[in-house]
Amino acid sequence: MSYSLSFTKSILVVIFISDKIRQKQFDYLSTTDISKYLSIPKPTLVKILHNLNVANIIETKEGKNGGIRLMKEPSKITVLEILEAMEKGKPLFQTTYNILANAKRPNNAQKSIRNVLNDAENQLKNELSKKTIGQILIEMNT
Repeated sequence: MSYSLSFTKSILVVIFISDKIRQKQFDYLSTTDISKYLSIPKPTLVKILHNLNVANIIETKEGKNGGIRLMKEPSKITVLEILEAMEKGKPLFQTTYNILANAKRPNNAQKSIRNVLNDAENQLKNELSKKTIGQILIEMNT
């Protein structure tokens, strides 16, 4: 499988920011706090925050009173949106095989494998599109 660990960590980052907002902490959150509480090394966090910023999920502000906050309501951010921000179209499964056999049966086998893996990835994305950060926040309290 190919999706990066940064994808999973980015979900935690968005949940952490969202939860702080929900707790009425409306100021920007510092990257130091996010890094510390989520045990994410700063270089990894910088990459995550950059990707989330480019995707308009978070906004950043530099300076003494700066930091990170959401650009959208948690109920409007899907897990799929975070995946797309982090992975930028990268497929979950590698489907280029570079095998030497080139005939009908090996070609059909590769096509069949590619189809089943693409279908699985599409089903995964469909499920991720149904779950919002807002729903996860609600589930955290049950």
